[in-house]
Amino acid sequence: MHLVEFAFAKPPQAPELSSDVLLTELWAACGPDDGVEHVRVHASRAGARGVVFLLAPDEASAVRRCRAVCRRALTLSSVLGGWWLARPAGA
Repeated sequence: MHLVEFAFAKPPQAPELSSDVLLTELWAACGPDDGVEHVRVHASRAGARGVVFLLAPDEASAVRRCRAVCRRALTLSSVLGGWWLARPAGA
């Protein structure tokens, strides 16, 4: 199991969201092949930060899976409009 940190940033004019709302949006974006076992998230005025525990063959795969789940949540969620993935960065 791997632990991967992530962070979302939000536009200044976007409303603040609770950690519970963010957690719901992240779980909604998880698929059966993502390997997500547990998610923790903390909301802030600037966005959110959190960690995902994933089953993956190696750390690089875990980071890619975390990035995919986070990007999927940003794409699918209407409440995360304008938010972006600040970490993990990359392709």
